[in-house]
This record gives sequence, C-alpha cells and structure tokens, in this order.
Amino acid sequence: MLERAAHYFEEVGRSGSIRKAAERLHIAPSAVDRQILRLEARIGAPLFDRLPQGLRMTAAGELLLETIRRWKREYESLQVQIRDLQGLYCGEVAVALVEGAMDFMTDALHGLRTRYPGIVYRLHIAGHSAVTESILSGTYEVGVTFNPPVSSALRIERRIIYRIGAVVTPDHPLAKHREVTFDECLQWGFVVPDETISIRPVLERVWRMSMDGPLRENAATNSIALLKSMVKGGVGVGILTGLDVLTEVKTGELKFIPLAYPRIPVSELALVVQSSRTLSAAASKFVQHICAAMAEAELALTGRAGPQATQ
Repeated sequence: MLERAAHYFEEVGRSGSIRKAAERLHIAPSAVDRQILRLEARIGAPLFDRLPQGLRMTAAGELLLETIRRWKREYESLQVQIRDLQGLYCGEVAVALVEGAMDFMTDALHGLRTRYPGIVYRLHIAGHSAVTESILSGTYEVGVTFNPPVSSALRIERRIIYRIGAVVTPDHPLAKHREVTFDECLQWGFVVPDETISIRPVLERVWRMSMDGPLRENAATNSIALLKSMVKGGVGVGILTGLDVLTEVKTGELKFIPLAYPRIPVSELALVVQSSRTLSAAASKFVQHICAAMAEAELALTGRAGPQATQ
C-alpha cells in the first residue's frame, strides 16, 4: 500500500496536477487524491499546497520525494546484487586462455565446479596476443595468457613466474640431471614450440646466448599437446616450461629439467581482466579461485608463492 501511495505521489509531483497524474497512471483522479491524502495523514504534514493554478510541493513533499527516489535507487542496486548472487549458481564465465594453461585450468576448475556446480564456463583457446586482445575488446571477461603487455587498460590479477627447460621421459638418459645445457641435448635433437607460442622468443634468446648458429630443431609445432606427445614418442627433447608439463610431472609421465644458464630470461603466466570492466559475481569468484590455484602452482614450481600482482 505504501509503495503504491509513493508511486502516485511521485507522479503527482512530476505532473503538478492530480488530473494529469491520473491520466498518466490510467486511474481515476479520486483514487490518486485518496492516496495523497492518506500519505499526508500518515506523515503528519501536507505534501502539496493546493493553489488555484495547480499543486505546489511543500518542503515536506520535497524531502519525501528525495527519500523515495533514493529508496528506488537503492532498491534497484539491491536487485542487481541479488541477480549477481544468483549468478554464482547459474551464471556464465567467458574465459580466453593460451593452450599452455589448459592442464592448469582443468585442475583449477575441478574445485570450483564442486562449490558452484551451476556455473557454465565458456573456454576459448587462442594465442597469447589474441587472448589479450579479446580481453581488451570485451569479448571475454577473464584471460589467462603468457607475458601480457603493460597497459593501463589491462589489470593483472595474479602472475606465476617460471623458466623454460628440457622435457624428457622418465627413462631418458637425461632424466636424472638436475640441470641440462643445449650441448647435452644435441644428440637427441629438439622438438620445440613454433613462432605462434609465446615462449619461442625466449627459447631463441637463450639459444643465441649459449650456442652458435640457428636453433636446431627436429620438429616445431603450435600445439603444446602435440609437442608433449612427440617427446613421449622419442622424436626429441622437448623445450617447454615447467607449467606446461605440471600434470605430466605429477603423474610421472614426463620429467622437467631446468636449463643450466644463469642469465636465462624468466616468463610469466598471468590472469588478466579489463581494468574498466566490472566483473559478474560468477567471474569474480572464478578470479579468486584461479588466483589461489596459481599461488599453489607457483609454490610447486619454485618452492614459494609470489604476491598477488595487479597493475
């Protein structure tokens, strides 16, 4: 009842006339007048001065009008928050990620699915530059990519620092080494990422720092999964990051051996969002969970968890 009276009062205040308000509300003027009179009796003060040329809002009426409008704004905000809360159970999260983060993402999503089984994840695999572009364009809410550019339009929620190394099977002669050099791997040859994978420039810089001539490769591919399959098949020694083979190292399928060069460049896997975008409740929970999973992964890779990184 009070909500109806407030609605009628706001319309009368806007129209400056009970008759005009009634026309806009499609009800009888007497019904509007009754609600205004009841509202005045409940408040204990006149809301309008009734003049020959129409109605003029009193000071009490102006206070009530501002209160009603503020209440409506807060109520709309409450509805948005409730919809977002419901999104935790039935929402969607659109994620763009590099192929090298697939295994990490699969493990991380398992725990999140257990807590929020109604959320649907739209996952799109792309190159590292395409992931960044899709976040900046707003096509996807969250991105997981390698070595993102420094940009005020991009916010890094968390990053993992990692190095590249050799990947072999557990029975390979190099498997017992704590570190290896390119020279030690030459007799088996290399299977490496091609130019579309973000660690390729890092690999080439390390090669130039330590070896003569161009990078010697048995095979190159744009697929991390295929590269790991070729290592298992004996095509050559793989060059990847510890993050790329985290799952296989845990299961004992592959062995990761850091390269033994003291000035080797480091790289990072980053969780990124658009700086100006307000994430949905489901996406916010997703980001929180992935940040925690990245901290655990960094601890496994380096023995320590770095701080959350935002720019």
